[in-house]
Amino acid sequence: MAYVDLQTRHDEQMAWGQRYYSKGGFLGKIDDAVIASLKKEIIADPMAESDIYMLLLGGAIADVDESATPYSGRAASYYWMTNSVWNEPADDTRCMGWGRKAAKNLAAISMRGNYINEQADLGKEVALNAYGAEKYARLAKLKARFDPTNLFRLNQNIEPAS
Repeated sequence: MAYVDLQTRHDEQMAWGQRYYSKGGFLGKIDDAVIASLKKEIIADPMAESDIYMLLLGGAIADVDESATPYSGRAASYYWMTNSVWNEPADDTRCMGWGRKAAKNLAAISMRGNYINEQADLGKEVALNAYGAEKYARLAKLKARFDPTNLFRLNQNIEPAS
C-alpha cells in the first residue's frame, strides 16, 4: 500500500464528529502469541468499523540510536494500532472498553514504549510510558526552558521539570 493511501484510508471513517479511540505499540516480531492475541481481539471487536492494523518499520528509523531522539521504538519491526470507531454516545463504554482491553492485551506482548501521537488516553503516565523515564526527564528539562508556565499543555503533555 502506498504511504499516502495508508495515511488517508481512515479519513472518511474518522471524519470530524465521529467517535473513536485508538492506541498502539511496538513489536519486535510477529509470532504465534501475537497472532493469537490479534485473532482474539478482532473476534471481540464490537463494531464493524473498528480494526487493528500493523505497519512495517525498520529502514532509516532503525539507523538512528534509540537515545538520540525522543521517538521510541527504533528497534521495532512492527507497529500495531487498535482503532475503535462508532457513532452513538450510548456505545462509548463498550467501544472504548474494547479498545483499551485490546491494547492492554497487545501491549503485554509488545516492546516497551509507544508512539505518543497514537495514544488516545491522556495523562503524565501515557507520556512517561511512551518516552521512558530517561527521555521524559530530558524533555521535561527542555519544556522548563522553553515553556516554563506549561502554556502548551494539551495532547500528550510533558510537565516542565522543576
